[in-house]
Amino acid sequence: MGEFLAAVVGFPGLLFTSALVVSCGFWVLVASGRVEAGAFDADVELDAWGLGGVPVAGAVSSVIVVAWLATVTGSMPAELVAPGGMTHAALEAVLLIGSPVVGRRLARRLMGPPAELLMNPARSDVVPGPRPVVARAPSMAAGP
Repeated sequence: MGEFLAAVVGFPGLLFTSALVVSCGFWVLVASGRVEAGAFDADVELDAWGLGGVPVAGAVSSVIVVAWLATVTGSMPAELVAPGGMTHAALEAVLLIGSPVVGRRLARRLMGPPAELLMNPARSDVVPGPRPVVARAPSMAAGP
């Protein structure tokens, strides 16, 4: 448990831990109704990241979560391989730079084309199925 906490509050992990806390705080505000989930959609464009057309808050939150997981899970073996010195500093630098890259790639994979189809059904090649069945609620009529 000590290694995990050291990875969470250590050098590269602390940056992503603080971003994760901010992201979780945002989603708590969304769940409580104080903020809308699409609050940042008009302010930020994610086309350069390959995530255009998906909600900004969801894409950034997924990048943060994956980057945090990659940093924490990478810091623990890095501490075992090189407990100190220049090798350890180089491994931490790789984690600091590589974790957001991995997060972006995974977020792009998870939120890319399927999310675009959900956001823009006109671009879908899926043939619509049969019409939905509409059922009426039974009426409570008096008499026989």
